[in-house]
Formats: sequence, structure tokens, C-alpha cells
Amino acid sequence: MALPSLLKRCLRFRLLWGLLSGLTTLSTLSFLASGGHEVLLSSSLPYLLDSGGHHPLSAPLLPSSEDFLLQPPPEACSPRPPSLLVLVTSAPEHTAQRQAVRDTWGGVRWAGDYTVRTFFALGLPPEPSRQAALEREAAGHRDIIQGRFLDTYRNLTLKTLALLGWATTHCSGALFLLKADDDVFLNLPALVEHLQRSEGTSPAYLGRIHWRVRPDRDPNSHHHVPASLYPEGVFPPYCSGTAYVLSGDSLAAILGAARHVPMIPVEDVFVGLCARRAGLAPKHLARMAGSAHVPPDPCCYREVMFGVHQVAPAEMVAMWDEAGPREKPCSLVQRALGLLRCKALAWLS
Repeated sequence: MALPSLLKRCLRFRLLWGLLSGLTTLSTLSFLASGGHEVLLSSSLPYLLDSGGHHPLSAPLLPSSEDFLLQPPPEACSPRPPSLLVLVTSAPEHTAQRQAVRDTWGGVRWAGDYTVRTFFALGLPPEPSRQAALEREAAGHRDIIQGRFLDTYRNLTLKTLALLGWATTHCSGALFLLKADDDVFLNLPALVEHLQRSEGTSPAYLGRIHWRVRPDRDPNSHHHVPASLYPEGVFPPYCSGTAYVLSGDSLAAILGAARHVPMIPVEDVFVGLCARRAGLAPKHLARMAGSAHVPPDPCCYREVMFGVHQVAPAEMVAMWDEAGPREKPCSLVQRALGLLRCKALAWLS
């Protein structure tokens, strides 16, 4: 008799979880949907920036604390915010990827003169049984930001807006924000050296730029963008979503433009559209690999490139252990060839 009772309780739990996931997804989508957004605003953070003749921008599109199921503790960004805030998009089941980042570049607290903090952004697991493990991981590492929406590919734009909104409301004041995927190996010292030269200049939107990309009209594609949502024939230039950098003022500009931009389900395109609306021109960083895969070459990973994509967890740890953080892994010849050599290796692979 105990077994049917247990099965009934399990069934009720799954039904309640499904209802919760559906309601929270609808709630968050209502604040992020295209067109006339029903938004959750923070009037305490007005957006003040000269539009420079472009569209006037509204107050930032910001979530509330209730839109997050898990968050780092308040002291994570206090008493001072980090100079470089790194937000890594991850999936609930990517436990190994997150740990590899923590054990390598994500565990770094200083890069050059910059303080660095790294957090992971994800949504609700499609399988409710994974949530307990996520809560234990969050309690142990205190670096997980979990939005109340299902973690699916089509919700990547939702995830990006949630993490950008969290950065503004809970970790404001960072000089730069770096968004990266959890399979990206970042060379933070080299990147920070570059950012220090950009500090104090105009709002920054930096990464590997995609030019004249046409919308994918195939309804069966992950990247499908119907003409009803975006009728133009090409997208404006935008930075690859694998890794890009926003300065603090450009982050405000992106969120200020977000309510006026159609909810393109391709997140890096959406950020590019927000940047265009805000009058921000992306700046190309040739040393960001974008979607290209560079083979595990210490010289490329640790000295030449700012970021390398498609790095498996074991590979990430091995590359980190092979050359210590303070070592220079390039020979004189390799250093002379520099980026050209790394691009050739990526092409050959």
C-alpha cells in the first residue's frame, strides 16, 4: 500500500513543478517579450546618456529579485564591485564545465590591476530532479545565478537579458562585463591589458564581429528568425556570443534599448540589435576566437588569444596545468608569428 501512495506523491510533485516552471516562464517572458513589453522596472536606476542623435533610450529593462531562484550572496560584489565582472552562461547539466572554469581561469581574482569575479548564469532544469543538485552546488560555491525560466536553447536571449539585468541590479559599478560560454578558455591577463588601454574612452562593445549575417528562415533550425519578427535581409554587425565585453555605460545602453527591440531568439544578434538601437558600434577583437576552435596549443591559449571556444572540461584543465599562469609559453618564433599562427592552427584543425 505504501508504494501507490509514494507514486501519487511523486506525480503530484512533478505536476506542481511543471506548473511552476510554466508560470515562471510566462511571468519572465511578459517582462522580456517583444513589442509592447510588460516590464519590471527599477525607477531607482535611471538611465542618463546623451543619445548622440540616435533614438532616445528608456530606463534600463531590469528584473527584480523575485525573477531569480538562486543568487550569489550580497557580499559577492561588496564592499566594491570587481573591475571585471565575468558572467558565464551555462546549462543545468553542465556541472563538469562549470567546475573546469572554477579550477582554471574562473578562479582568478586578479588580472593585472583588475579585480575579477566570475559567476554562472542558468535557468530551470527541464528535469526537476536536477534542481536539488544545483542548490547544493550553489550553496558550496556561491557563484550561481538561476533565473525562473526553463533553460532551453530558444531561451538564450532570455538568459542573457537576465544576467545583464542581474549585473546592473546586484553588481553595478564594474568597469567591464564579460559574457562568455562555459566552453570558452579566457586569457584574462592579456584581455585586461587590452581593456586598460580602452578604459575611460567611449562606451565599449568588443568581440569577434560577425558581418552581414542573413536571418535563418528555416523553421526547423535552432536559429530560426521569421520575417514577421525581423523583416530585414541582414543583421547589423554584432559580436559573437561565445565571448564579448561591454563597458559599464554600454551595459546600461543595451538594457535601455532592449524594450524597443524584437525578441530575436539568437542572443548575440539580439544584443547587436540593442547596440544598434543605442548607437553603439561593435569593435572587432581579432584575438577573440569567436566560434572557431583553436587546438590545445599553450602559446595560443595562454599568450596570444583573448578567448578560445569549444574547449572540453578536461582539455581546459590540462591546458591550465601545462603552463602556469605566470609563464610565457610562446617561443620567439611563435611569438613573432602570433595571431597568424593561431589562426592557421584553427583553420588546419
